[in-house]
Amino acid sequence: MDSQNKCPEIRLKPETLEQYSLPDIGYPLSVGDFEAALSNGGDLPWAVYLCRLQERMQDGESDWKSDEVAVDRLTQLVTPDDSREVIVAAGEEWWLEFGPVDLDQEIVTFQRQGELIAALAPREDGALRVAVYRPLDARSASSLIKLGQKPHPEGGVCMRENNWEYTLDASAALGCVYASEGGKSYLSYWQKGIGVEHDGTEIPEWRAKLRLQSRPASRGATEVGVYYSLSGSEY
Repeated sequence: MDSQNKCPEIRLKPETLEQYSLPDIGYPLSVGDFEAALSNGGDLPWAVYLCRLQERMQDGESDWKSDEVAVDRLTQLVTPDDSREVIVAAGEEWWLEFGPVDLDQEIVTFQRQGELIAALAPREDGALRVAVYRPLDARSASSLIKLGQKPHPEGGVCMRENNWEYTLDASAALGCVYASEGGKSYLSYWQKGIGVEHDGTEIPEWRAKLRLQSRPASRGATEVGVYYSLSGSEY
């Protein structure tokens, strides 16, 4: 969804906002969502609101930080009670492990306008471990699904040996530069840990990210799973 193709918005009732501790913002819904709501007595699952907000957040011109509060709360509402430190999320064609990542090692990150969104590191088998630091917009969730695609017995992951090698290639793509300039989430490679340049020079504002605490693994898994299930995208 881009700024020229925005979904209509609705306002939730004050009592609903209070009951579920949701912020008073406009919640985007597609025409299909409205039709589904009408046939269901006016109600929609919270996951639908979550997915539509993820789609709105991906726009480079969106007020994505304001939407994060609602996305995080909706994620809490639809996430099963699961306190495990490491959780797997998977679809028919993709597999990702969510859990803590050491930011002071070789990593690839999702970044946006100076903020750390998520960090990716390789498992021993070349699959991806993902730590999520801020609510995932649709672009980030979709990219994670693509990076986590299951290896083909002969072709690997897009002709790369494994998911990590594919992720390294993706982080070097010119599209990351364009996304960064456009205010969207993008991949960045940190060979020596976050905030350390290839020549060893440290970037203080990014080294400070070492103090960040990642969100519960269950929330990142939920946000990717909801987007995968409801976005209508094919992988």
